[in-house]
Amino acid sequence: MALNIYFATNRKILKEGEGAEVGEEFHPNIDELRFGKVSFAGKELYRKDLGSFVDRARISLAPEEPDKEDADKAKLGSKAIFHEVRAEMLQKGDVLIFVHGYDHRFREAAGRAAQLQQWLAAGGKDMTLLMFSWPSAGAGVSQRTYADDRDRARMSGPALGRAILKATDFIRNTPRNERCDGRIHLLCHSMGNWALRGAVQAMRTFVGNNIPPLFDEVILAAADEDDDTLHLGHKAAPLLRGCRRLTVYYNHQDLALKASDYAMGNPDRLGRSGPGGSEPLPKKVAVVNVSPKIVWEAKGASAWTADPSGHQYFRNNARVRQDLIQVLNGRLDDDFAVAKERRTNDSGSFWRLE
Repeated sequence: MALNIYFATNRKILKEGEGAEVGEEFHPNIDELRFGKVSFAGKELYRKDLGSFVDRARISLAPEEPDKEDADKAKLGSKAIFHEVRAEMLQKGDVLIFVHGYDHRFREAAGRAAQLQQWLAAGGKDMTLLMFSWPSAGAGVSQRTYADDRDRARMSGPALGRAILKATDFIRNTPRNERCDGRIHLLCHSMGNWALRGAVQAMRTFVGNNIPPLFDEVILAAADEDDDTLHLGHKAAPLLRGCRRLTVYYNHQDLALKASDYAMGNPDRLGRSGPGGSEPLPKKVAVVNVSPKIVWEAKGASAWTADPSGHQYFRNNARVRQDLIQVLNGRLDDDFAVAKERRTNDSGSFWRLE
């Protein structure tokens, strides 16, 4: 049975219909959204290199047929995909919205989403996965490509914000007797958090600080974002209105974010230092230091867990996966301490994996 990764993107569409293809540049209108799905074959894709399977995946685009005279007759790709997501949620339960990081071609981003879905399912949390793919160039790692992708992520904020508002409107317009009971979660990795800040600010132009409470759990993993972002209204702080709980995972040994911090001249990164600022964080924010549990080197049959940068733990570290799944299942933060799975500091809001 094929694994479907649903997506929204503001990338340029290279080919419609059979054998559809999505490119690495912006749509001519950078805020324009197209919706579809990428179908993968195979199990345990998280054990495989992306290059071994992503080019065989099948991309399907939901058709867009606007009707200028009668909006009710228009066929919207967003509505078609949201209906498919809803149908799958009736079988699986929750849905996870995933925003990928730096240096990902579209197919690579979809492959990462497939690996994440199967990785979590293997740990006991089988969810529907909906990806937002901003037009990262996937052109390799360098100071130039980093700066380019950072701009691309920032400019994609309004498109991601539109996608979130579209999902909110779809739910609000769904008859109560047709709704599913699944929860909606959000996971942003690395530079995807930079796009998320732009989305929050774009949504504020429509709803002010009344960000719609769409999300149950929000997870910011290895966030390439300023460490004070959750304290400031002009950054990501208004997102707290839109979720039940927000969890930050950070790693002091994250070499990718160390490069972002030092080589690129950015402020302290949230995903490497944890939240900064002198003011306490709201109670709905949990901060988890994963540094003691990061796998730096593995050989033989476990080589797929190798993470030489300390940046990919959200999808390949078994201990982090265990914690992620319990967060997604709604486990209370205090219960982690009772079970001695996390150690807390005196404030009770900063945790360390044990």
